[in-house]
Amino acid sequence: MPFDGVVLSALKKELISELVDGKVERIYQPNQFEVNLYVYKFGSTKKLIISANPSLPRIYISPRQKKNPEVAPNFCMILRKNLLGARLVGIYQEGLERILKIEFETKSELGDIETKYIIFEMMGRHSNIFLVDSNYKIIDAIKRLSFEDSPRPILPGVKYTLPPVLTKKNPIEVSFEEFASFFKSSNKSPENILTDNLSGISKQFANEVILRAQVFEKSLENEDTIKRIFDSLKELLYCIVEKGEILPTLYTEKGNVVDFYAIDLKCYTAYPKKHFPNLNSCIDEYYFKKEQYTVFIEKRQHLQKVIEQNIKKLSQKYEQNIQKIQEAKNAEVYRKYGDLILANLYQLRETNEDFVEVIDYYSEDLSTIKIPLEKDKDLKQNTERYYKLYNKLKKAEEYAKNEIAEIEKELEFLQSLEALLEKSQEIEDLLSIEEELEKESYIKTQAENAGQQKKKENQKSKPHHFISSDGFDIYVGRNNLQNDFLTLKFASSHDIWLHTQKIPGSHVIIRTNNKEVPQTTLIEAALLASYFSKAKHSTKVPVDYTFVKYVKKPPKTKPGFVIYDNFKTIIVDSPENIDNFNKVE
Repeated sequence: MPFDGVVLSALKKELISELVDGKVERIYQPNQFEVNLYVYKFGSTKKLIISANPSLPRIYISPRQKKNPEVAPNFCMILRKNLLGARLVGIYQEGLERILKIEFETKSELGDIETKYIIFEMMGRHSNIFLVDSNYKIIDAIKRLSFEDSPRPILPGVKYTLPPVLTKKNPIEVSFEEFASFFKSSNKSPENILTDNLSGISKQFANEVILRAQVFEKSLENEDTIKRIFDSLKELLYCIVEKGEILPTLYTEKGNVVDFYAIDLKCYTAYPKKHFPNLNSCIDEYYFKKEQYTVFIEKRQHLQKVIEQNIKKLSQKYEQNIQKIQEAKNAEVYRKYGDLILANLYQLRETNEDFVEVIDYYSEDLSTIKIPLEKDKDLKQNTERYYKLYNKLKKAEEYAKNEIAEIEKELEFLQSLEALLEKSQEIEDLLSIEEELEKESYIKTQAENAGQQKKKENQKSKPHHFISSDGFDIYVGRNNLQNDFLTLKFASSHDIWLHTQKIPGSHVIIRTNNKEVPQTTLIEAALLASYFSKAKHSTKVPVDYTFVKYVKKPPKTKPGFVIYDNFKTIIVDSPENIDNFNKVE
């Protein structure tokens, strides 16, 4: 958890500078856990985000706007009633705990000055936002807890008390004797000893303390080593908390945020990093990208579920039709029975038996054969019954074969989307895939009105664009609609088209500009075709390539489906990643 008490202490100084003596002019609650306070100061308005989200509790100033509900929740209405127009006069931290108290001065109906507080507790799933009066009586909280639910009830009218779990020592105030006693009474690692006994210390900060103390052993008994850790802790706290010497840093991995901290952590040297002029901007970018990634993952999982469910349904339907074709093999037997009864009818008499024995004119030795009969029908009716069974099975067989052909097309389309989904890196990629699924009626449309539809159209992504080592432009479709666009509209007839052979994946176009394409560019394009396909990370992947003029789209076929001829095949090993390719942003 990057947002520990040390970071909160450094952030508090920025919040005081930006907000104290400002006036609360607007209050919103965009979701069940989050409150936004708009504070006006020195000609500008700052938005303070306070979120008690169980997985991502946080507080910071952000310029980003969110959609707010048309009807404000009850807690938001109570905040507005008590704090609109109030002056923010102070921000305080409880020791080095992750508890922040924001003080407001407001006027009563009689014009008297009143003090009220927002108390924010950042405690994982127990995080909460309180509004209390000057006597610390709870006016309301964003999460209420009754007497039955908790030994510390959180209800209007109840006196606010600190959480009962605050038993750790303040690292700023702890003496060396107390500090040393933590180590002498524990067999845990140095990092765990720090986090277990000191308030406001995260695992990241503890690791940094140990690393800067140059301590590498897991269990400690030497007092000099413990003193090095103690000195390292005090020095870091003095620089960050007392002097305010910070360097807000954001750490990433493959474009996704990993962590942030108030200083540049030596324990994170392996990650790409970005420095910020202040903590607020660093925290804002971290949580913005974190939320984006969360939305991306949730949408991708939803689309994956839709595709998998439809593939499963179609696969079951495919097996059912195969079964019908297997059953249709009996059709010839029924036709034969009908023919033989009819051929022998002149010499047969009606019978009460459940079979009739006739000459089998289809056999070489003209042997006899017993044909089952239904007793309630005469011979002629039994003959008609066998012909009906024959016709029924033949029609079912023909229908099943047509169904299988359609199912195979549907499966190919869905599998191509599945391959594209695996390679999706941005939310726009997912929106395009979602649009395809909507267009083909696999999911209901998400556009409830024209405004939403227009917004969605504006969010359409562009194809991936790479420059080969020989300087040729290579384009890769992100979805089947883009595949069609690239191949049928964007590319010229003498551009080169590539696709994995009989494997769902993206269309790849090399812009030739009527020049001869070197083998190195062909190989690079083939590697991209294999990477953006179901053959990812495979070896000996066949990739077909031909001029665009030899690629055709049959009428009434699914997006991305084409046929081609006059092609050649190149075999490549699909790359693990495409970091070495020159991608145009």
